[in-house]
Amino acid sequence: MQGSLQQLLAAFDASLPLERAKTLPSSWYRSPELAELERRAVFGESWHLVARADQLAGSGSFVTATVAGEPILLVRDEQGTLRGFFNVCRHRAACVVTEPQGTATRLRCRYHGWTYDLAGRLRGTPEFDGVADFLKEEQGLVPSRSTSGAHWSSSTPGNDLRR
Repeated sequence: MQGSLQQLLAAFDASLPLERAKTLPSSWYRSPELAELERRAVFGESWHLVARADQLAGSGSFVTATVAGEPILLVRDEQGTLRGFFNVCRHRAACVVTEPQGTATRLRCRYHGWTYDLAGRLRGTPEFDGVADFLKEEQGLVPSRSTSGAHWSSSTPGNDLRR
């Protein structure tokens, strides 16, 4: 199945009168491509409750979750700011934090040991000294959208909960 979700849906005429109506194509129920398009269209653009306020009360408190198929990390930094990141190491794309929740003073990927501070800045890169054109300040965790209060998160960068 190829094309956008809108194209696939446009191929089905929901406005037909009942006597001419047709069922959805059976391929729609088995198609991994359609499932992915639906996941992105239905869940990717919306906000999802990730944590209760008490789970992220103190400095270093974190919660991990999967939002629309994307690994998300919410963490409260040393200044008390709630931050949301894609829970993906910039080195080899392993999950940085593997526990569902807890407290940490730093975020360390278990794959090669890259270490990030609670604000998502890359701080440690074992055995990476001397790599040409590598700038730590450009390799921090990628922010996801999050908001305090109810601790909602979106896997779509730039998605504003207030819209």
